[in-house]
Amino acid sequence: MNQQHGPPPDKPRSGGFDGPGEPSRGPNPYGPGLGYDPAKPKPVEEKVITNTRIELPASAYKLEGGSYNFPSDLPLRPGINTTGKAIQIRVNQFKVTKWPERDIYQYDINVGNGAEKRGKIMAVWMSRAVQERLKQVSPGNSILWDGNKLLCSRSSTQFQEQRILVDFDAEKGRQPHPQKGPDTCYCIIRPSKKIRMGVIQGYLSKQMPFDNSILEAISFLDHLMRQWPSQAYTLIKRSFYTKGNVATPLDNVVVAMKGVYSSIRLCNPKSSVGQPSTGLALNVDVANGTFWAPQDVHQAARNFCRDRNRQLSYTVFRDLLKPVKDPKTGVVTQSEDFKNLRKLAKLKFRVKHRGKADDNKTYTIKKFTWESGSAYHNEGAHAKNTLFKLRNRQTNSEEEITVYNYFKRTYNIDLQFWYLPLIVTERAGMFPMELCHLIPNQRYNFKLSPDQTSAMIKFAVTRPKQRIESINHGVGMLKWNEDPYLKHFGMNIDPNMTLTAARLLQNPEVQFAGKKLNPGTQGRWDLRGQKFFLPNPEPLKSWGIVIMQGCTNEQVVKNFINVFIQTYIGHGGKVENRNPVIYNQGRGEDIPTCVSNARNAAGNQAKFLPQIMFYVLGGRDSFMYERLKKNTECRFAMVSQCVNVAHVQKAQPQYCSNVCMKVNAKLGGTTSKVVSSKNWFSVPTMILGADVSHPSPGSPQASMAALTMSFDQNACRYAAAVQTNGHRVEMITPANIRSMMLPLFEQWITKVGGGRGPSHIYYFRDGVSEGQYAHVLNNELADMKEALVEKYGAPVAGGIKWTVIVCTKRHHIRFFPKDGDSQAADRNANALPGTLVESDVTHPFEYDFYLSAHSAIQGTARPVHYHVLQDEAKVPVNDLQKMIYQFSYQYMRSTTPVSLFPAVYYAHLASNRARAHESTPASEGPRGGQKFEEARQDAAIRAAVRGTQPGSSQTGSSLPTEAAPLVPLGNPDQGPELIHKIRNGMWYI
Repeated sequence: MNQQHGPPPDKPRSGGFDGPGEPSRGPNPYGPGLGYDPAKPKPVEEKVITNTRIELPASAYKLEGGSYNFPSDLPLRPGINTTGKAIQIRVNQFKVTKWPERDIYQYDINVGNGAEKRGKIMAVWMSRAVQERLKQVSPGNSILWDGNKLLCSRSSTQFQEQRILVDFDAEKGRQPHPQKGPDTCYCIIRPSKKIRMGVIQGYLSKQMPFDNSILEAISFLDHLMRQWPSQAYTLIKRSFYTKGNVATPLDNVVVAMKGVYSSIRLCNPKSSVGQPSTGLALNVDVANGTFWAPQDVHQAARNFCRDRNRQLSYTVFRDLLKPVKDPKTGVVTQSEDFKNLRKLAKLKFRVKHRGKADDNKTYTIKKFTWESGSAYHNEGAHAKNTLFKLRNRQTNSEEEITVYNYFKRTYNIDLQFWYLPLIVTERAGMFPMELCHLIPNQRYNFKLSPDQTSAMIKFAVTRPKQRIESINHGVGMLKWNEDPYLKHFGMNIDPNMTLTAARLLQNPEVQFAGKKLNPGTQGRWDLRGQKFFLPNPEPLKSWGIVIMQGCTNEQVVKNFINVFIQTYIGHGGKVENRNPVIYNQGRGEDIPTCVSNARNAAGNQAKFLPQIMFYVLGGRDSFMYERLKKNTECRFAMVSQCVNVAHVQKAQPQYCSNVCMKVNAKLGGTTSKVVSSKNWFSVPTMILGADVSHPSPGSPQASMAALTMSFDQNACRYAAAVQTNGHRVEMITPANIRSMMLPLFEQWITKVGGGRGPSHIYYFRDGVSEGQYAHVLNNELADMKEALVEKYGAPVAGGIKWTVIVCTKRHHIRFFPKDGDSQAADRNANALPGTLVESDVTHPFEYDFYLSAHSAIQGTARPVHYHVLQDEAKVPVNDLQKMIYQFSYQYMRSTTPVSLFPAVYYAHLASNRARAHESTPASEGPRGGQKFEEARQDAAIRAAVRGTQPGSSQTGSSLPTEAAPLVPLGNPDQGPELIHKIRNGMWYI
């Protein structure tokens, strides 16, 4: 019996009383019931916005639950930029020139018992009975069906409820099954609502707020423009892929395919140039997807398990799949490679042993045969030892037969790979792998290997000209002018890219010590011959370099040290000790002991507390890297620099210059700053940046929050505080706001403010979607203000003006200068650094813009989308956008402007580096990646055998409800001065 929590459902038509055929129950001796199970947890409230394929404005999300007070309006656009040079560029947005304005009728469809599978629903929908009835009730009218529960019609009147009995026996000209009876199913179509299409124009003209009627209208248009392409292509989220073999192999397991991304969006209804705009458009871009390579399943399985079988031998593969004995318990269990086969579950395949060229029936892999009995301990379950009961229909008798003998007797097939596990399906029994072929266009959902990632980058990265060709190819795939559904409902789309008016902002000059550089529109400059704007304030005299795991010899390291010192001094760095300690990690010496011994050796040599330690690593061992960082930063409040042995051996000056930028920043220096004729800020100003990074799927790690704070007058240097933020929680918790912000704020007053707090604070937030804008304002910003009021009082904290800006790169808008336009394009046809777009692709009336601040090294540059959520200081548009652009030239470890505002970029670095500070013993090993998902699956299998539930008895999950806090930067034994030094510095860079 299904029970619900909360108020009881609506009464049935009988009123809930005894109906015909029901015995009278009489009065309940226990009194009236609650109508729900009070012991069950309250279910999650049903989401209002369920269509994730459409791009909605932030105001749409006030419809969700209504549990928070959404501000009446986000700031309206106060004006547009008037500085720089006026240019025109193309954007990959296509204007909707016309959409249906007449009301649309929506209906709910119920097939059978309401829980029928998709195949049955599709068969009922395509039946003659249903199609002929729809022609009767809605003649000459295209019906839009979402493939599940909803149907839309443009008819002038709404038809009444239709109850249609579908008789599959009659439609297929056959007699009913003697045992199962007639094959019939009911289809009920009920009127549900009227979609008012005119409300879209009402919102665009600011005559009405965003409400549920607008959401319904936009969702209908999204459904309308996807209906026809989805019948011809594979639809994955917002992208379409052709159902063919046009694929590029990444290896022998995964192929990459280019598709077309398409999403409907509201935009600025006032066209800046060119054709008039309506306020609706489609964003079309290239989609790059990864799919399983279509091949026989035994090939796919062997290739997928290639880590320990590089020669791809089937004999080795067979041995790797055999059961293994646990050395501790003696229990026979699945091998690692057999566990790996689980990832093939849910893949669809066709069989090829029946000799039918047109046999298109598909099956789904449920699992692979595994038997725990002693008879299977040596070889596992395969075709020659797996039996099933075969019924003889002529004699109505059963016999036990092996899968191998069955295929030999029935199909005269000698199985070549009989020793491999068999595929188990849901209902169709078992199949040998070699007789099954994976169908194409099945998405590959797992993390790519380093080699696959490298191949995918080469596949996906395209220059602007090639990207335009791919986008136009995608527009050709969508065939808007031929789409019968668009034509019937009256929706027209301009097949040409939108031309928009843009501004090319003036680039800044870059200030080094005693010298200025003008990068122009190149977006890069040379560090050779330049001295850092501010070198390390304390000369480098106590330091050392540690060779980890004997990855190289001391002579190589000495050469690297000499080149590094020469380079650093050339950049203005101050080095007092030119012969630092070189420490070799001893055989069997663990990392904590190694770090402690090396630190002591460096300190004893210089008779001074070590300032920085270098570590030479033999490879990309992230676990070792994190342990070194944790020991150095958390135990000893000391910064460190890891270098790869390959670069140490080469000791190239350019590499050493790059290392010098990072080392100088960690030691308190500043690489460069932008030139300004006057102070950037007219009042004491602080810049905050925030980001939350999340672990890979399956990892027990917590989400990591980072808050960065500008720590000088020029906003070049940023301190960073980090902390765990629950499990996959995007909004920074109130406790974290206080613990991260207040200590840094107090130090800012002392170090930067001259005893006074800021009058103006910029808060840049990364990684939040439109649906979370309200949470940023009502939760994070409110928590910051409240924390400051509690600490410093309302007169001080209340006088601070806040400017809150969300920035994101998770979008598909791209800039394409016109062909041959040297005034707007670089040599690769990318938009020049400083290209600003404020119209056509932006919000209809709120304050947002797109800015491309960097020069793309490869591929097509992705602009950053900035959305101003609050501006109490009323910063002029020109000044705000100039600051955001020019500060991107102050990124500490680069000789190019960066795409993202540095405060946010640093927060991103710090939140990822925070994982090294987790409060977990090293004996637990690495805590991220796919292996954790497999371990949980193993636990679930073992629990199923024992008849228990995995995880805790209360929650059913092994993840704690709250994340343990990080180990703090700096041990209290080190003293407050040393701790403040590392916490106020750029330890994370």
